[in-house]
Amino acid sequence: MISIIVPVYNSEKYLIRCIESILHQSIESIEIILVDDGSMDKSDEICDKYSGEYSNIKVIHKENGGSTSARLAGVEAATYDLIGFVDSDDYVEPEMFAELYKVYSESGADLISSGIIREYNSGQKKEIVMDNYGEGLYKDIADSIYPSMLFDFKKNDFGLYPTLVNKLFKKDIIQKILREIDSRIFYGEDSTTLYSYCMEIKSIYILHEAYYHYCIRNDSMCHDCNPELIMNTYRLYSTLYDKFKDSRKKDELIRQLKRYVLELESHTLECIYGINHGLLNIWEFNYEPQLLRDNKYIIYGANACGQALYHYVRRNNAQDNLVAWVDKNYEQLGFQCDYDLESIKKGLSKDYDLIIIAVKNSSLAEVIREELITDYQVDPSKIIWRECIEKSFFSEAMM
Repeated sequence: MISIIVPVYNSEKYLIRCIESILHQSIESIEIILVDDGSMDKSDEICDKYSGEYSNIKVIHKENGGSTSARLAGVEAATYDLIGFVDSDDYVEPEMFAELYKVYSESGADLISSGIIREYNSGQKKEIVMDNYGEGLYKDIADSIYPSMLFDFKKNDFGLYPTLVNKLFKKDIIQKILREIDSRIFYGEDSTTLYSYCMEIKSIYILHEAYYHYCIRNDSMCHDCNPELIMNTYRLYSTLYDKFKDSRKKDELIRQLKRYVLELESHTLECIYGINHGLLNIWEFNYEPQLLRDNKYIIYGANACGQALYHYVRRNNAQDNLVAWVDKNYEQLGFQCDYDLESIKKGLSKDYDLIIIAVKNSSLAEVIREELITDYQVDPSKIIWRECIEKSFFSEAMM
């Protein structure tokens, strides 16, 4: 029924969990194709071990060529006409592929798209993300999907989230697309593949259920200077422009593509120059300047929200009482900030009256609050978090 492709590269720490979650699928007729993309750890040994124990697991060993080439190798070796993808450091719920197949059987759609469970901090925080369309079958996708596929300007978000791992594809179409995609695209390759695929099909089923656990780890964040990011964006833009140019929805699609390119280039600014694109947005905070002038305080958090808060502090001449700025990833984020970041432990060793949690998401703020209380014995009365507002500069400019 379904061939599940798992590109594998240096993921020995997470690979067993991934494979086991696929083996425990409630649907029986699946094959698992593990594509070892030139791993330098023990991932290849794990792949070989499982292929030796299970008849429905195949292994392909190849030189490193990136995720697109690995997926293509897997698809070309696939037995079944339906294709699913799972990343080797993630895992899936037992009913995932049975549910996707059920929807496919009932709808016959060319693409089945479900939600994703984003996991942060080893599962301490979870966020469910769905496509920004109502659940159901869409047959007139040029009119119902294309106008907001890459970006919904009203919602300031993707229409169809550019992930491959929460979807079910038809083999013949996805194979064609993967053969055409420039394998040198290493950032945004999922979006290039997905949106190219959508230009070849007639129907999509949007499912508002989430079975896929997308694990976001601290060691997966971007902090490497890679000049190839500049050419990467050009290749992505050129590929999708060629796909869109003959559509009757060309103007709408290319407008969205340009908005998406701004996101990619802002990522380039962050990775190469240490400029967090979130600082280009408009931030509104609810911390009275007098509160900051009257108390010695620590800022916890050095991503976009924390950096924006620091600039807010400086604009209001309240920086004199800032005794420390801390973050778990202080070493990686330090090159983005105009102030010396410190470890949480070192910052908390100083004399302070308040800790301001500088994150936008309330549930993440609650996780941090509990960590400060439980792991660092911080007085709860000293911890504050207030909701802030972020308005996208890019979206406002392109409305």
